[in-house]
Order: sequence, then structure tokens, then C-alpha cells
Amino acid sequence: MRESDRASGEASELTRRRFIQFSGLAGTGLLAGAGLLSGAGRALAAPPPSLAKGPDPNECGKTTDSDSLWQRSQKCHSNNTCLQNHADYVVMGGTNSKKGYVNYILVPTERINGIECSWICGNSAPNYWSAADYYATQSPTVVPTPVGLGINSKAIRNFDQLHIHMARARWESLSDLVAQDNLAAWHVPHWADSRVSVRGLSEKLGIIPHTYRVLIWPGFTHDNLFAMLRSMLVASLGHGGTTAKAQPLMQLQTLIVIPRPAGGYYIVNSEKGLVDPNNPHLTGTDTCDPLLLMHP
Repeated sequence: MRESDRASGEASELTRRRFIQFSGLAGTGLLAGAGLLSGAGRALAAPPPSLAKGPDPNECGKTTDSDSLWQRSQKCHSNNTCLQNHADYVVMGGTNSKKGYVNYILVPTERINGIECSWICGNSAPNYWSAADYYATQSPTVVPTPVGLGINSKAIRNFDQLHIHMARARWESLSDLVAQDNLAAWHVPHWADSRVSVRGLSEKLGIIPHTYRVLIWPGFTHDNLFAMLRSMLVASLGHGGTTAKAQPLMQLQTLIVIPRPAGGYYIVNSEKGLVDPNNPHLTGTDTCDPLLLMHP
């Protein structure tokens, strides 16, 4: 079996199992929109104990590196002064804002330079997205709802230590996602072909739209969103696409999670070169910042 076929099959089976679970949950009303946006629908179980370690330092960075976020996170982790302290990750303050926006970042305690580190797609990696979603509701790192989570591409980030932004989703962005619900994909392979225009904030141009790929997903407590993103990139390569070919594309990606009022989550992805054939004047973006309230 070709690697592309195997990856597609695995993604399809994962989608089928998660969709069955989603359908059952939706039928009981546990994924009601009001509950999701208020936090009442979240399963606020504490993150699991520390998992197996093992990022490749040649690919993902060395513990002796001088990146300032890596150094600061290690310091507060070691002396227990981070806002949240877990064996696998810490939560620290995010972007300072004169407008009163509340935002934080979840930072792994492993040396991981960013989204391009392939280890984060494997079974040994902690579920950083689920942890960020959990700690965004736990004092003292409570984020106003609807909570958005996001990670930037390699080119746009300010630090070379993996960090997930935790901030309120912009109302314009959520409104556009809801209004174009029918354009979103429901299966990981189909995610590659979805195109949705979503407004966000450009610090230079104001509120403007960009092109995104959007997947509707029931939840990610047991799903690795980094691995799902890479599987989608395999599908985006078409015939002959492989994990090996998709991995170098990870560094170009931004990934955002926003709760969906009708149930589940919008898993939103873009990259600078993303094109929508129906809106060729729009561009993609390599940053999560436009969709989250965290700018001064």
C-alpha cells in the first residue's frame, strides 16, 4: 500500500470514528452552542500525567539554545512561578495589550522549536491543544469566551520555542465561520480542498479577509491536531503525496481552533500561498494573530 493511500485511509477511519462519536454527543445535547461558548460544555478533566519524551535535538532544537522564550519558560517551570505548571507544559502571559485583551501562551517543557518539529505529530507527544483548551478555563489563566487557540508559522513567529496562543476569538472571524458553515469540510482529506474567506485584524490595514481551510471537528481530547494537519497536507499534494513530502510544508502553516456555536470546533488553517480559485484576489496568511483578540 502506498504511503499516501495509507495516510488517507487512516485519516478517513479516524474521521469516521470521530463523526460517530460527534453524532451521538450532539443527539444528547452535550455539544449545544451555548454550553460551548460559556465553557459549560467542556469536559474539564485535568490533563494526563507526563508522557514519553524524545524530540530529536537536531531537528527540534537543543536544550542549550539561547531562545528567550525557551529560557524563560524553563526558569519559571523549575522554580514553579509560571501561571500554570505541568510536567509537560507551562502557561505564561501572552501579548501585552493596552485594550485589556486577556491572552496567554502554553509552552512545552520539551525543547521544541515550533510547528516544523515532526515529533509533535507522533504518539509520544502530549496533547498540547487539549491542554491549552483546558487551561484557558482554569484560574488564573481564564480567557473570555469564545476561546480561540492558535499557532504561528516558522516565518512569522517571534520565538523559536513552540507556543500556543490562548485568546478570545474575534467576533468578525467567528461570524464569518458561522455564516459559511456549508463551505467547511467534515473529513480530514476533504479539509485540503475547503476554502473559506474569514475576516481578521491586520495591524496595518484594519479588518480584512484572508483565505483559510476549515474543518468542523467534534473535539480533540483524543486527537493530535498537528498530526491531522500533516495528514491534510498529504491530501493537498494529490497523487503521490507522502508524509515525507508533507513534513517540510508544516513550517509554512498557521493553525487556529475556534468553538463552533452549533457544536464542535472549527479547525482553521492557512499559509501565505493559499489560493481560493473562486476568490483569486484574496491571499492566505501564515499567522494566527488576525483571528484572535491579543493585539495592542
